[in-house]
Amino acid sequence: RTKELLVSNENLTHLVENLQEAQAQLIETEKMASLGQLTAGIAHEINNPINFVKSNVKPLKLDLDEVFALLDKYALLEAQPDNTDLATDIATYKKQIDVDFIKNEIAELLAGIEDGASRTAEIIQSLRAFSRTDEVELKLTDINKTILNTLVILRSSIPHYIEITPVLNKLPLLNCYPGKINQVFMNIIQNGIQAIVAKKKHQKERIAITTKDYPEHISIEISDTGVGMTEEVKQKIYDPFFTTKDVGEGTGLGLSIVFGIIEKHKGSIEVKTKPGKGTSFLIMLPKTLT
Repeated sequence: RTKELLVSNENLTHLVENLQEAQAQLIETEKMASLGQLTAGIAHEINNPINFVKSNVKPLKLDLDEVFALLDKYALLEAQPDNTDLATDIATYKKQIDVDFIKNEIAELLAGIEDGASRTAEIIQSLRAFSRTDEVELKLTDINKTILNTLVILRSSIPHYIEITPVLNKLPLLNCYPGKINQVFMNIIQNGIQAIVAKKKHQKERIAITTKDYPEHISIEISDTGVGMTEEVKQKIYDPFFTTKDVGEGTGLGLSIVFGIIEKHKGSIEVKTKPGKGTSFLIMLPKTLT
C-alpha cells in the first residue's frame, strides 16, 4: 500500500508540474496575443518620433555646414589679420546666412531630436516593463509609473473619442511582480477600450483610472463607459476561455489571468457593471506581500 501511495504521489507531482507549465504557457500566449494586437500601433507610435528626428537631421546638417564654413573663414582671417577683403567677405557671409537665425534654428532642431529620442526611449522602456511577466522575484515598484507605462503602449490603439483620465494619488513603492501587474492593467484597460468601441454611438467616452493609498493596502480602480455586462456574463468573466468577442478577437484568457495574478499577490478584485452603464474594476493590493 505504501508503494501504491508513493506511485500516486509521484503521479500527482508530475500532474501538478504539467499544470503549472501549461499555465505558464497560457499566460505567455495571452501576453503575446495582447502584444500582437498592438504591434502595428506600437510600430506607428515608435515611427512618429523617429521620423521627426530624421526630418530634423538634414536642416541641422545644413546649419552646421554654414557654421563650419564661417569658422573656416575666421581661421583664414586669423592667419591673415590684415586681409581686408577677407574681413569684408566674412561680414557679407555672416549677413547672408543670418547667424542669429541659425543659432535659434539649431537649438529648436536639437530640442526636437531630444524630444523624439525621449519619446522613443519611453515606449521601449514601457515594452520592456510589459515583457517581464516571467519574473519570479518580488520587487519594489511604482504602481503609478506602471499604469503610465501601460498607457504609453496602448496610446496608439485608443480612439480619439475616448478620454483617458488618470487620477494617480501618491503611493508608496509596492512589493510585487511588476511584469505581471503590468499585464493586469493592460488586459483591463484593453477590455475597457473594446467595450467602448463596441457601442453603436459614442459621446463623452472615457476610461478613468484612480489610485488611492490606505494603511494596509493600495487600490486601483479602472472604470469605462462601455457597453457593460449582464449579471450572467459578469459571473463568467474569470472563467478560462470565456469570451464575448468574435472568433479571433480574443483568447478568453485575459481576465482569468488577471484574477490569477491578483490572487498570487494576495489581493482582491471586484467588478461593478450594468448593461449600457459601463464597467468598473476595483483592485486591492496589500502592502505586506513578502
